[in-house]
Amino acid sequence: MSIINKNPMSFLTYDDSRMLVSAKDRKSVQRRLIAAHKRLELLRTTDEQGFFELPFDVESLRAVEKLARNVQAKFEHMIVVGIGGSDLGARTIWHALGEKKMSLAFVSNPDPETLYHVLATTDWTRTAINVISKSGTTLETMAIFMTLREALIKAVGVAAHREHIVATTDPSDLSTLYQIAMEEGYAILPHPLNVGGRFSVLSVVGLFPAAASGVNVRKLLAGAATVEAERRANMTESVPARFAANQFLSMEKGRDIHVLMPYADLLHEFGLWYRQLWAESLGKVRDGESIGPTPIAAYGAIDQHSQIQLYNEGPDNKTVTFVEVESFRRNLRVPKVWGNKQGIGYVGGLSFADILHAERGGTEHALASHGRPSGTITIPKITEESLGALFMMFETATAYMGELLQVNAFDQPGVEAGKKEARRILSKG
Repeated sequence: MSIINKNPMSFLTYDDSRMLVSAKDRKSVQRRLIAAHKRLELLRTTDEQGFFELPFDVESLRAVEKLARNVQAKFEHMIVVGIGGSDLGARTIWHALGEKKMSLAFVSNPDPETLYHVLATTDWTRTAINVISKSGTTLETMAIFMTLREALIKAVGVAAHREHIVATTDPSDLSTLYQIAMEEGYAILPHPLNVGGRFSVLSVVGLFPAAASGVNVRKLLAGAATVEAERRANMTESVPARFAANQFLSMEKGRDIHVLMPYADLLHEFGLWYRQLWAESLGKVRDGESIGPTPIAAYGAIDQHSQIQLYNEGPDNKTVTFVEVESFRRNLRVPKVWGNKQGIGYVGGLSFADILHAERGGTEHALASHGRPSGTITIPKITEESLGALFMMFETATAYMGELLQVNAFDQPGVEAGKKEARRILSKG
């Protein structure tokens, strides 16, 4: 029987009828899921984890919109400097929804060749910088910012350069970037203290670059709010809770590789955002044992020609979640030529949207015929609302998954260990 959670006010649906999860399986996890929901509500109502309330944060929204208008009035371009959660969310929004007011460039990796190109091609008189680091000491981010700042000062002068920079950081002296911003007179957007980087896309971290580029961030939050409202109303039967339960039950059967496969070019970056969220939140040590799913960011229909063979006939250790777009904002039809040619005669006259839908449906069917589980998240169109809904769904599903796995989904000790060692190596030089 097909099980589809649908809310008339929502911007996504979830079909898990092919996840190969039985009623007995669902019953077996129900007590854990109820406990997980209670725990998440405690984290939300005590404000220990603030990302649940971000869709309703009107004060931050207004601050973002005001600062975005100021930056748009002065500049045509903006370079966003951040890494991980300080980069992937805003990058996803920009890639999916485009630029309407000003162009954005994202510089996250300390690759000298990339940085050299940015320095050589930037018109600093028309360019702003948004540097994002909650701690204010992120190695890659601060190294890049220091370099861009020097070039900016050379181009416009010390006094004028201050107008070009917006710092998004912990608003306290615990952040080195905050100290610098106060000393230099930069505009400051306060990174919420109770929101981790990978959960921050719907905070000022993601909203400001999005708003500056011309995205309607009110609609983005409105879409997210529908998912959070549905979660609170339907609790363990909500889309995020059901998604997490399905993935958890799949892991119980040895399927610990979780593939997210959007069938839309504009959602390719969303897969990379998901990959960090799922991996960094859930790959942990529990009672001395290393556990956690491995997320894969796949790409429909391209990866049908590079990975599906493995998914169909390789080890049965994977689940696949498709993201399908019902209606594309633009569409084209294949010209009606070569109708008499074997193997391609049927292609003429088809719409590209129908081709992409058929590709996804065919892949879903092939997986099912091989006894491999899959689920499908469907959004009506790629809009601010649907993207906000996707962000909120996966963030809350991650939180449920952490509780089901009995790990802390909000820390990252494995990341911190690598950072400390990198600093030690560099400081010796």
